[in-house]
Amino acid sequence: MPSSSRRVRRHPAGRRPATRRPVVVGRATVLAVVGVCGVFVPAARADGAEPAAPVPAPPVVEQPAPYVGQTVCDPAAKPGTADLAALVLAAYAAGANGGISRDCAVGGTSEHKEGRAWDWMLRADVPEERAAADRFLGWLTADGPSGESAYQARRLGVMYVVWDRRIWSADNAAAGWLPYTGTDPHTGHVHLSQSWSGALGQTSWWTGVASRVDHRSCAEVVEGLADPGALATVCAPIPVPEPVAPAPAPAVTGNHTVVPGDTLGQIALDQGTTVAELMAINGLTSTVIGVGQVLAVPGPPAAAPAPQPAPEPAPVVAPTTHTVVPGDTLGQIALDQGTTVTELMAANGLTSTVILVGQVLVVPSPS
Repeated sequence: MPSSSRRVRRHPAGRRPATRRPVVVGRATVLAVVGVCGVFVPAARADGAEPAAPVPAPPVVEQPAPYVGQTVCDPAAKPGTADLAALVLAAYAAGANGGISRDCAVGGTSEHKEGRAWDWMLRADVPEERAAADRFLGWLTADGPSGESAYQARRLGVMYVVWDRRIWSADNAAAGWLPYTGTDPHTGHVHLSQSWSGALGQTSWWTGVASRVDHRSCAEVVEGLADPGALATVCAPIPVPEPVAPAPAPAVTGNHTVVPGDTLGQIALDQGTTVAELMAINGLTSTVIGVGQVLAVPGPPAAAPAPQPAPEPAPVVAPTTHTVVPGDTLGQIALDQGTTVTELMAANGLTSTVILVGQVLVVPSPS
């Protein structure tokens, strides 16, 4: 075809085609997509890049978040923790959302019961899922541009992480990953716990201003904000009830090694127990189990000890009294009653040995 027949689209002088700008998803949109316990996994970023903060980092970011354990019952998912879950799922597109909240009556102390811990459901024995977890955790714990340890963990207020039999703590980052010896080896999920500043979305990742990370409570973080806004209603904890004596723990009668096709429900049925007992005795926070995982199998609970009879109350003995007659002295009364002048005075609140005819004195029992 002759060159004169080709149509070439030209742009007016000084103008270029418009460049598409990346869409910034607001935190409210992220919360609406993920929710509290949703399992929707957004599509991965096409460029394969690590998560990007919505605002620039300040020159000096937060100090590492120290451990602040659960003190109240407040399992509603906190906004910063929901945002962190959405951020990770969108960036890595692997695994599933294991949820944030946990009933306060289930298991021991946990930041899940304050809505500031998240479980990312991944399998350590599935190569692509393990690669996603390791990639994220490498990014989270890497040094910052000026050599700050665990730079992104500081900016997100992450206190500690448990994954595949290891634990990492922000305030002990120099020690690196340490062996984790809990009953649940965390080979089926990554556990992340946040400080209160992180859980409320008040760290520099979201605000561009470094938060004071210390041992504050939820309410103290909100009270320190210049404009608490909607967060003013977030901290409404229910005090943790006084502990009651637990029911006798089921005795361990054996072990079961998980094989392909196993579920907790089927194992419980085969072993004559319940899913709840299997989870409790193995420290599980979800029903996800992995092939090769060894589970303790509970037996019948030990018999409760017989209650001890209440001691019988001591009989009430009426006090002995003496009515003063002419010629009585405290010394003579004490001698006759087998006591002492000092005890007589103390029993009757006397400040001197003067007594009056007709006065009724309490006579203390013999020592």
